[in-house]
Amino acid sequence: MNALVEQRQQAQLHFQQGEQNIIVGDAAACPLPPEQLAALDADSPYVVEVFEGGLTAVVYHLCINGRHYNLKKRRAQALVHNVDGETSFLNEVQRRRDIQALKDKPSTAKAYQHIVTTLYANYRLGFMLSPWIEGKPLCSFSREIFRQIFDTQFALEQAGLMEWDLSPGNIIYDGRQIHLFDFGYMYPYDPLEHFNSDGLAAPDFHAVERLETRNVFGYLLRYQDVMTAADQLAIYRELKEAALDVYTQKLIWLKQNYAQPAIIQWQTEIIERWEYALDNERSLKNLFIAESFRSHCLDIADDISGKSCTPMTLKRIDKVITMAATVYLQLQNNGALLFDNAELEQVDLIKKYQDYRQLAAQYQQK
Repeated sequence: MNALVEQRQQAQLHFQQGEQNIIVGDAAACPLPPEQLAALDADSPYVVEVFEGGLTAVVYHLCINGRHYNLKKRRAQALVHNVDGETSFLNEVQRRRDIQALKDKPSTAKAYQHIVTTLYANYRLGFMLSPWIEGKPLCSFSREIFRQIFDTQFALEQAGLMEWDLSPGNIIYDGRQIHLFDFGYMYPYDPLEHFNSDGLAAPDFHAVERLETRNVFGYLLRYQDVMTAADQLAIYRELKEAALDVYTQKLIWLKQNYAQPAIIQWQTEIIERWEYALDNERSLKNLFIAESFRSHCLDIADDISGKSCTPMTLKRIDKVITMAATVYLQLQNNGALLFDNAELEQVDLIKKYQDYRQLAAQYQQK
């Protein structure tokens, strides 16, 4: 296992087993005493609706004295069966502490305007309280939406925080702007020294890839029957154009802050690859195919690892099998076969995902 990841996981497991607490905000901001909020359940008269789809927490929409709140309560047992899943509630409280400090500073508040405010959080009591956000999980994309997401991720990276889970349920859209509110898989790192919170071990993971993997390519797959190939490529182009603008800013920031040469070179190569694709329609299509395959494979691996599969996992696996059967050489030539997939011949790659399909069927979350 990556040493940085293991160190972080062991520190969090140790914290969980101890008695030390983390409190964010002031209990005076709570509409009820913290102990009473922690004891609320679905039968409470304060509860407007309950959202049980979260794998590590349940969300309650509260209305108390005419004001609406989001109460996020830790599950007794996380539904993601690995260390990161088991520690994700603790990790989110830690990150809310970091982010709220940035939101509270006048000099940095604007950069984090798209991140939910934490009114109060108490790790040992097992809840986080925020204002209720009127909106719905993000279910469409535009250049402006991409820009808001990438600008926010860049601000977080400058503060040394890497978000790994930009999945649809973690982004709310109110018709004007996006709101990020789930940070169970956001980890600290040094952006001047490392590619991400895995250090220098996995350069394929970065903010734009995370949105593509956890969100955009799943969205395109979900609506592939009602969207033309041209429509899908148009969305992808808008994503890359917005990403290119922000990553160009990031490269300037890295140079101004004397980032390690390997980090500057890595960022430069990503930018150059996107610039080339955006100037050449055929290259853009090839990159789209390669990155869609990569994204589906990475998301499948996450779901299998956490035994937290859904019908979308099965759909992704079917797509990967089809692509491996029909465009294997193109995927190979465009660097889409990552990690152990790079060592597999076509027949073995197909067999791997056929086996994954059986596992994903067993690991379906209700």
